[in-house]
Amino acid sequence: MTLTKLAQLANVSVSVVSKAFSGREDVSDAMREHVFAVARAHGCFNQFYHVPYDRPVVAVIIPEVISQFYIHYMEALKAGLEAAGCTMLLSISNFDPQMRDELVRYYTAHGKVDALILLGSFGAMPPCPGDRPPVLIEIGGGVAPVIGCRISHAMPDGLREALRCLRDAGHRRIAYVGEAFIESKAARMAAIMHELGLEPDPALMICSRYRFAQAGADGVERLWQLPEAARPTAIVGGYGYITQGILAALGGRGIDVPGEVSVVSMDSDPDPLDGARQVSCIPSGIDAICAAAMAALRARLPLAGEARNAAEHVVIPGAFFRGETVGIWCARGVICAELPAK
Repeated sequence: MTLTKLAQLANVSVSVVSKAFSGREDVSDAMREHVFAVARAHGCFNQFYHVPYDRPVVAVIIPEVISQFYIHYMEALKAGLEAAGCTMLLSISNFDPQMRDELVRYYTAHGKVDALILLGSFGAMPPCPGDRPPVLIEIGGGVAPVIGCRISHAMPDGLREALRCLRDAGHRRIAYVGEAFIESKAARMAAIMHELGLEPDPALMICSRYRFAQAGADGVERLWQLPEAARPTAIVGGYGYITQGILAALGGRGIDVPGEVSVVSMDSDPDPLDGARQVSCIPSGIDAICAAAMAALRARLPLAGEARNAAEHVVIPGAFFRGETVGIWCARGVICAELPAK
């Protein structure tokens, strides 16, 4: 199809067709829609329509949307991108690195977005084709990037403070309850326990086949199948939903928290973790992480060439909030007192 042929089909001049597709204001909206309708009817609209989009387009790839944790990220990123005058596209990787790489390939080679924000680190980034690859911002992981900006949350620092707090309160049998998608957290916790002079017991490190609150309930069930002397005096939940399941399962067994067992959550989502008390946790830091991502994006979007993806690693500090679910343990059992909130 040529412009001349399309003009004949639309019964207008070639000049009108050219102006309609170039976005010129000296063509009325009605005439523009008429030309577009004829072009669509003859399957040549995309051949001629090349008006650039007037806002930066940012693709956000997240692992899932069934968890409040990732919904919190999505909402914070959406608000930040809207404030920056960007349009957000959302895709889901289902925790699959191959799917993530395929989405990256689509957005860089076909979708032509201005920036990519990847939530969750799966290792080395796939190559981004093209002479002007999109700005890359990766949220998660603790390794300095080869290209792009990586925003990391120093959760291990908060976990170290939490485990030190439990140790200083007299706890030695400290359990972990997680699930397959966060398996690395168990190894991280075991390493920090070694560092603090605490011996992790493999029998107390639970990786449930379930997810969310059901994983927490499953963890308590398995831990309470152990002989009484081998049961934990403190439990660390791999994330907020698991912690909710732990608290509910302990309550169902009539076990007082923190009177008999202390509980700590590795993040603070969903909020609140418990309706009756403030749960001891490592705050997720999502708002600070997303603010850092937006700052990196604003600094990089106007730039051209390699500088757009210059390597940068930004670390958001991790912390521990003591809350009301950590109690003091002694050789005779629990002293019914809570540590003062920090």
